[in-house]
Amino acid sequence: MTETSSARLSQPADTQRVTRLFFGVITAYFIVQLALRLILGGALETDEAEMLLMTPGLQWGYGPQLPLYNWLQTVLFALFGETLFALSLLKNLLLWATYACLFLGLRAFVPARVAALTAVSLFLIPDIAWEAQRATTHSNMLLATIAASFAAYLWALKTGQWRHWVLLGVALGLGGIAKYNFWAIPVGLFLASLSLNETRRMLTRRALIAPTIALVIVAGPYLWMANNPDLSLSSVGKMNMSGDAKQIIPEGVSLYIQGLLILTILPALVAGMLWAFSRRAKAVVETVVGSHVVTTLFLRTFVILGVAGLILVWLADVGHITPRWLLPIVLPLVIGVFLRLTPRLSRRSAIGYSTTLTVLAVLVIAGLTLDRYKEGARRDLDFAPLATQIEEMNLPQDTLIVADFYVGGNLARIRPNWIIRSDLPASARAETTEHVLLISRSSKTDASLQELAARVDWPHAARAVYDSSTQIDLPFHHSDRSQPLRLLFGSTE
Repeated sequence: MTETSSARLSQPADTQRVTRLFFGVITAYFIVQLALRLILGGALETDEAEMLLMTPGLQWGYGPQLPLYNWLQTVLFALFGETLFALSLLKNLLLWATYACLFLGLRAFVPARVAALTAVSLFLIPDIAWEAQRATTHSNMLLATIAASFAAYLWALKTGQWRHWVLLGVALGLGGIAKYNFWAIPVGLFLASLSLNETRRMLTRRALIAPTIALVIVAGPYLWMANNPDLSLSSVGKMNMSGDAKQIIPEGVSLYIQGLLILTILPALVAGMLWAFSRRAKAVVETVVGSHVVTTLFLRTFVILGVAGLILVWLADVGHITPRWLLPIVLPLVIGVFLRLTPRLSRRSAIGYSTTLTVLAVLVIAGLTLDRYKEGARRDLDFAPLATQIEEMNLPQDTLIVADFYVGGNLARIRPNWIIRSDLPASARAETTEHVLLISRSSKTDASLQELAARVDWPHAARAVYDSSTQIDLPFHHSDRSQPLRLLFGSTE
């Protein structure tokens, strides 16, 4: 691409065209995804079902997850009812906002074409293109707040204006109540900024307003966490920190490296092909001075967070890591790499890159459709027989039902007036009813099910008398398989 074409890309008319095209494409895509989820229907995924159990109005806290997603979901439930539409709308709005915020942020330093091609590179990350649509909720909020923080920070560096530092403070505060691993982003950005002369000079005293605002926003939820550690820390066990001093290299170290590879292998393959096609091309002369600094800033953020994360996993002897936990580390890498590549792309290479993303989008849509009907798919399970079985047990009207998120949430969707709580520790502490029905997907003994009543802090667990458990096999709509459930009723009467 020549400097002449670069100058043409910087013209207002071209900028407007690219901007309209970018927003038109991402809006159309997420409308299609929303429609697809409604058309496919079926049972709720675990994270979706969780929202039906963990949104009892606006509260400072709801359990181990931070409350921002629950707050927004509560608002949408109030507007549209506790429906699949309300669940899917929030998920897709957040994913749309992720791409939109990143594009707007990058526009502080790069032309619209480069910002658009870089922003859509996030679609190459499997947990964003696939898992964020299929299952996750709070991780989608994490993505949106990270992108908003990137946008506010880049514009604050660009202009130094109060309003952009204030926006950064709001974004950081919201990220701080979105998901715990969000805090890796401001730490990494700050340390990377200190390592660059250009960005270090941009960090004026005005920047102090950002952490101040963030602290105000997170104060309420974090105070709730401090006062309710049994609820807020109930998921710490997921990391399986064994503390086994005999293990020189914790299992989490290999899982950490595997997680990074899983998230980056597809972006790496596409970036490699783009580099091969453009390695002889001269980089387009950017119309905004300092774009190379932003590229370096993102790449250094990745290096800092990647090394720090590895050290923490090693020292904490972490035994379990899920790849999506590493998204705050991977995002700066993918953004930095494609910021470096996209200015060099010829028109033909840009079309090829866009075509690749389009094919991937079609495959995701097709894959989600097949996932709905595959053997033993969660969405294919029929929960109506469970509701019927419970009704036939003729239990007292005020019976408390305790189940995991997947079972409890799907049951609450069918019978919204029933008293259903999750199996999280202390989730039933405030319940005064003297009757409980315990439901488990596993083949637990009656004694194990009774322990569940104590774990959720049901006040009458110690003196309740339990019947023998019963089993029900829930059918799948498109499979001969079934899902066994065990039900145990207990009462003080």
